[in-house]
Amino acid sequence: MSVTVIGEAFIDVIVPAWSIKRGETYHREIRIFVGGLANVAIEISKMREEAKFVGKIGDDPFGMFLRQTLKQYGVKDLIFVDKILQTGLCISLVYEGGERTMIADRGANDNLSTEEIESCIDEIRSSKIAYFSGYSLQRGKTKESVLKCIEDCHEHGVEIYFNPGAPNLIKKDFREIIRNFIDVLILNEDEAKKLTRGGDTTFESLNELVDLAVVTKGKYGCTLIKNGNAVNVKTKEIKVQNTTGAGDAFSAGFIVGKLRGMDDIECAKLGNQTAAKFLEERKEVFK
Repeated sequence: MSVTVIGEAFIDVIVPAWSIKRGETYHREIRIFVGGLANVAIEISKMREEAKFVGKIGDDPFGMFLRQTLKQYGVKDLIFVDKILQTGLCISLVYEGGERTMIADRGANDNLSTEEIESCIDEIRSSKIAYFSGYSLQRGKTKESVLKCIEDCHEHGVEIYFNPGAPNLIKKDFREIIRNFIDVLILNEDEAKKLTRGGDTTFESLNELVDLAVVTKGKYGCTLIKNGNAVNVKTKEIKVQNTTGAGDAFSAGFIVGKLRGMDDIECAKLGNQTAAKFLEERKEVFK
């Protein structure tokens, strides 16, 4: 059984930004990682499950780095190359205490066409799970092509997992898309509040949209919402300043649990463990 991740191919540029004043020069350790949904596919493959990635990059060194990283970790490369637009970049300014400001240039991510996705539709249909993000449903060719892909997965019995991406990305049609097509919704607390219009702090009303919602809560673990009931699953607390990518790692762990036939709580535990391991590894990198 395999997972196909369809969506954003980003390069994350992590910039420590604490104690910075305007107009001055600072020397900091800046790191570059593969980000976006490509990161989910990599984390799944690192856990020795079959992962495929469909996305679009630019014809540039960042795109080459992304493809090399996919190959390094054994992710099946279903990437398309844009000859004009550059590979998507996300600058993550990390402040003391772990708060982040993210500035993204979507680049080629906005130009993934229906024809390109259809050219690898058999690979997608043969997967048990397809994973999408709200980042893909913002504008341009990509929104149209990804919506058609979601509909096709639903029609052909592929389980659809969805992450809204960020609270400010949630549009009016997201609720209808989730209600009609999504099997499992993975999101953070702020995204859950936006989808429930801020009126339900326990989020049980998410089950009006989807049968299973998984609300991630950082150092407090996550909450499973199913049949109108909420179950909290705790996690190991890790003190780190940079949490970029932890949500992707959680999604990967939860999905791997599903591939292995685990129940929802065990999947949540594996998601927590995967995110914790990811943060420990990043912690070592930024020493």
